[in-house]
Amino acid sequence: MFMLAKRLLIPAAALLPLACSSGASDGAGVGGDIGDDALIVPEDLTVMALPGGNGVLNVIALTLRKGPTNTELYAALRNDGDTPACSAAVSVELYDRTQRSLAVGINGLLTQHFYRLTDGSGAIAACVGPGDVTMAAVTDLPAEIAIEDVGYVVYRCPYFALDVVPIDGLTISHVEAVTRGAGTAYTGTFFNGLDVAVSEPSATVFSVNRVGRPLGVAMGSGTVQIPPGGSWNFETNTVDTPGPDHAAYPAAALVKP
Repeated sequence: MFMLAKRLLIPAAALLPLACSSGASDGAGVGGDIGDDALIVPEDLTVMALPGGNGVLNVIALTLRKGPTNTELYAALRNDGDTPACSAAVSVELYDRTQRSLAVGINGLLTQHFYRLTDGSGAIAACVGPGDVTMAAVTDLPAEIAIEDVGYVVYRCPYFALDVVPIDGLTISHVEAVTRGAGTAYTGTFFNGLDVAVSEPSATVFSVNRVGRPLGVAMGSGTVQIPPGGSWNFETNTVDTPGPDHAAYPAAALVKP
């Protein structure tokens, strides 16, 4: 086992994924104040990239909590490099304070921006651009994990470095939090700014605290087909941890002509 620092839509099969770096913290972990402005919860948790990472995505905020059925982890990451990270994901491994592995999980990273490959194929890629903040939810970690026993979260971010140019894509607007019987849901408008139709649209909305730490996630999905320039009004399921703000991410399948 490596030694932990005690401080603290378009695949490209021909390209190898990179790993995300430890960022400005230089492997020392990320911390924050307790309460509403905390960047990391639990606030004594050490968060670090897998040693040897050399990519552009860095964790800037993280929540580890007990959910209704499983242990849940929510992370916000920022692209601190100068190249887009396409088809990105984040994998996490949880360790106790004796550096014993407790659980692993992985999920895709969401994006608000879209790109077109410059290889002449016309293919569209979902990428986290330089300076963009992306989020992910890993909600299927074992329920039996005791949150107070977790001392470290180690992450890595596989993605593809593609030659791309930005294009108009999918956007979400007019998001509002609404009270429902089971908690807080979100309504809004999904707009297709691509030059092709999309189907199976979805809107993923994270509730966040005042400094952008994700607290929970809600999702709304549809079975409609949306033409270029078309829109779809959505409502998500509910979150039990509403915050003062939100971050919304669109996704959909491209309709073949």
